[in-house]
Amino acid sequence: MDSTKKLGRRHFLTIAGATSALAVTTGAAKAAGKAAAAGCNEGAGQTIKGVVVEKPVHTPVIMRSMREMMAKGEAVAGAPVGGFSSPPKATPGVYVGDGKYLLASSKADVVSEGKVGDTLASGVKISAQRAGVGGVYIKGIGSEYILADAKIDLSGDAGMGLGGANSGAAADDYATLILRNCTITTSGKNRNATSVQNHGVLKVYNCTLTANGVPFTPDTTSTDQKKQLEIDGNSRAHVTLSNSYSYFYYSTIISEGWAALSTDAADGFVYLEANDCTVRTLKSGYGTYADGMCHNVINRSDFDVASMAAIIADEADVTFNDTKAKCGSYFALVHAIAGQSNVAATLKVKGGEIATKKAAVLVKSANSNISFDGSKIVSEKGVLIESCVSVDPGAAKLAHPAKSEKVYGIHATFKNMDVAGDIVHTADKENRDMTVYLESTTLRGVIKDAYLSMNRLSKWIATADSNVIIIGDVDVSQIDAPAGVTITAVASVSGKCKLASCGTLILQAS
Repeated sequence: MDSTKKLGRRHFLTIAGATSALAVTTGAAKAAGKAAAAGCNEGAGQTIKGVVVEKPVHTPVIMRSMREMMAKGEAVAGAPVGGFSSPPKATPGVYVGDGKYLLASSKADVVSEGKVGDTLASGVKISAQRAGVGGVYIKGIGSEYILADAKIDLSGDAGMGLGGANSGAAADDYATLILRNCTITTSGKNRNATSVQNHGVLKVYNCTLTANGVPFTPDTTSTDQKKQLEIDGNSRAHVTLSNSYSYFYYSTIISEGWAALSTDAADGFVYLEANDCTVRTLKSGYGTYADGMCHNVINRSDFDVASMAAIIADEADVTFNDTKAKCGSYFALVHAIAGQSNVAATLKVKGGEIATKKAAVLVKSANSNISFDGSKIVSEKGVLIESCVSVDPGAAKLAHPAKSEKVYGIHATFKNMDVAGDIVHTADKENRDMTVYLESTTLRGVIKDAYLSMNRLSKWIATADSNVIIIGDVDVSQIDAPAGVTITAVASVSGKCKLASCGTLILQAS
């Protein structure tokens, strides 16, 4: 007789009775002792009948904008210090509005070289060493502008807010700005080298963008925001905002701290793409960030970052294709901002090489879809994926959902890989489930407190004591462990056997 039982916070399982299917039978368990003397491979050919799981379906939700949440006084993690106020007004060296170069609105005395027109500026040199003066600012639906062979150097704090005319080069209000062979360097708090906002489009070709900020010594504990994101700094090399698009090709983007390729305050949609680029953060900070309704795609690029390659929050996604990443902490940090239990972040990685000091992926009280396909991953800590409870009060609801609430959970897929490292879900297991899917993959490492699904071309070799819930049918030969290591697995029946390398598999009927 079948029975129905709920395990964890999300999955509903239909489990076959112990007499209807052989996981590792009592007879096989008795024979395990003999198998130990005969090479510990008695289990080969035996099928473990795992539990049947109703896989949750993630339906993307339209999130409220951060501006709306902050207007209502709600705590928002990851919001820029001081809120989302517009940056203070600044006078750019070159101002183009609605397709016209506006000399009267420009600070022409900071432009020392080059030619400036209505649709093109070539060879310009802009230098300003004080606040309130920007570089090139393009605004208005009729503005499509090319900035070529420019050198822009700005210093002085930009005040609170992001983007706008304080940037080295900026597109705003439906304008399109194309940069070719430009070098832009900024120094000062909140001084973006480039920015785009309000339905604008920015395209950057063969440029070098550097945001120095102001000198600092990294301290990731001095504010709640720094504690949550585990970074420090005071300026972003680039930011894409409010329904805008940005594209980078064969360019170098460098930030002293906080952020290289940033997104924020999407107000519904933001898209950022980098192709064949070099991305650096020097003292602290991330390579790229996607929060609610932001979509980032990184192709064939080289990340060398003081902290993590990517941060993802809520209903947002980051895709890496054939990218090399050297990370001072994690490859990706996934966290929650809105405190909504029905949103999920997405990380997709195809190919590439990843090296991290800490866990490859850290998930803080967040639902997520994580997938690696044919990637090489090396974690100095020896951890592939780790979950924890958020320290951010703004994510409290998601960190502690109501007992009756269905939470999507964490879903991690490894495909076409031979990978080593642990997967540990112990710290957040009371709030959401983690499910690990192995597809044509060999995994060597511990799995703690997670569901496990394996196709016939996959194998798991536990390197220390582990505990899982097995989904679907798995041959005993697909699971292994050395002598002294015990795997405890929930399946459809109970049993015990020695594995090929003399570890122990204990099955517990759910």
